[in-house]
Amino acid sequence: MDIEISVITFIKVEHLKMERFTKISLCAALVAASLASTAQAETASTTVNVYAGLASVMQLQCGPVNFGVWRVPAMTRSAATTITLPATGDPVVTAPGADDANISLSIKWTAPARSSCLVLNSAAADGVKGTVAFAAGVNTGTFLSNGGTGSLDAALGAPEEPLTDFTYALVFTEPSAMDEGLSRFDIHGTMSIPAAISSKNLGGYEAAANTITFDDGL
Repeated sequence: MDIEISVITFIKVEHLKMERFTKISLCAALVAASLASTAQAETASTTVNVYAGLASVMQLQCGPVNFGVWRVPAMTRSAATTITLPATGDPVVTAPGADDANISLSIKWTAPARSSCLVLNSAAADGVKGTVAFAAGVNTGTFLSNGGTGSLDAALGAPEEPLTDFTYALVFTEPSAMDEGLSRFDIHGTMSIPAAISSKNLGGYEAAANTITFDDGL
């Protein structure tokens, strides 16, 4: 009988402990839920900077090539006369035989000048040398009458009978190394005055513009 009572007592004690643990756990859960339900929502903010920029594209600017105005006697020579506008120095006349003595530069009009070209806003590094080229490889052309404006002197007037075989060829100097986006080079060349010249051929001439390109390698 005593053993049975002890067992029953033990079971009751353990039952009471379990009930107490359950109640404690339930209270803890209720407290946690209560704390969670009363927590304040939080927000945070910051600023985001936005940047952009616009920069100039590379540009190529070239002045005109002016071979000058030449005093040419009306006559027929054995061959054409070549006027060379060199990279440096004065123009050179190459005529057949002694005919070059009869051809001279007129100082009344605008003096011969090479085209001075300037490259701007290149992104190439300093010291880099770009590449110059004529579009489609065309560096030659034929002069046409333009009322004197082609010689940069409108008062020269247009020829009564324009020549059809008055030609030229252009070349360029090596461009300078890049320096803060800048590079320079010149354009010069030769022109060929036909062998047969009459007084009606005298006047101002101009050629259609030649297109030149510059590649900075980027």
